[in-house]
Amino acid sequence: MIKLSSKLIIASAASLMALAAHAQSVQPGPYVGGSIGTTKFHGDNIGGLDIDTTDTGGKIYGGYQFTPNFSLEGGWVGLGKYSASGSELKLNNGVFLDAVGTFPVAQDFSLLGRVGVYNGKADRTVNGVNDSERGTDVKYGAGVQYDLSKNTAIRGEWERYRVKALDIKDNTDLFSVGVNYRF
Repeated sequence: MIKLSSKLIIASAASLMALAAHAQSVQPGPYVGGSIGTTKFHGDNIGGLDIDTTDTGGKIYGGYQFTPNFSLEGGWVGLGKYSASGSELKLNNGVFLDAVGTFPVAQDFSLLGRVGVYNGKADRTVNGVNDSERGTDVKYGAGVQYDLSKNTAIRGEWERYRVKALDIKDNTDLFSVGVNYRF
């Protein structure tokens, strides 16, 4: 029992030191970034046909880090275009606002978690008939960040966007890699 307790104390102390070191290295302030990656659509088929469910997507964002562990981030995201014979769905022109949590796990290496809202436009063409609508729903995600310097970091993220437009209730995942710059 004593060995387990001492290991727990050592692990807790190491975690607190890592958190304190991260808190000293990251100063509150603004940042910008961008990323590119792959999108995957999970949802209703277009016109009853199977669709191509992957495309290229990306985002451009800006944020403000209030504490070493909390920031607000907003930006623009493109989620791609999905098609089947004679039908097409395009998820474009989306904007988002997220609360982002940062948890340091090693020197210069952090885990990210996010939750927010997304407002996006869906354009659908089925048998030559066009339809378009904007909708707002939740989004969330997780990722990792590696600080290359005091100002520059690289991120790898997974984000799930809910699109609620045109009677479509789907999930579109964005798997991306990008660069973050702190001022």
